[in-house]
Amino acid sequence: MRQFLSRRSLIAGAFGTIAAALIAFSPIGASAHEHRTVGDYELVVGFLNEPAVSGELNGLDLRVSQPSAATQAAGSDEAEATPVEGLETTLQAEVIYGDQKMTLTLEAAYNNPGHYQAFFIPTAAGDYSFHIFGTINGTSVDETFTSGPDTFSTVIDRSTLEFPAAS
Repeated sequence: MRQFLSRRSLIAGAFGTIAAALIAFSPIGASAHEHRTVGDYELVVGFLNEPAVSGELNGLDLRVSQPSAATQAAGSDEAEATPVEGLETTLQAEVIYGDQKMTLTLEAAYNNPGHYQAFFIPTAAGDYSFHIFGTINGTSVDETFTSGPDTFSTVIDRSTLEFPAAS
């Protein structure tokens, strides 16, 4: 009986490991944001909701922090960082799709220092860009972040996820 239970536990553990790996490497389960250093600051940009779906409320998700001097010197990826607040008055943002641009209104996220949001509804599938410009404590910022496989979610067509089929 003991041998049966340990074999059963091994099989259950193996299935659990395989399931976790499938979820972790699934494109739908992935939620990536692009990280970029601008001066002394770390900007993290992506969609608020990923995967991004056409016709659904979404928006810009922007996080700004300043890594500690010790962390920067050590070159650690696990940076201890201080969130940078008050940037909704010094930074501006645009969303770009093809040759179309729309100005976004940055808002500080409630009770989440260093986190900013701007809402819109992407109406077409494809790659979108976020243009962030202005200043962070006197440091000039003029950066464009574009969705794609190595950055953040490309907007997918809503019809690919709808069920049952619309009549």
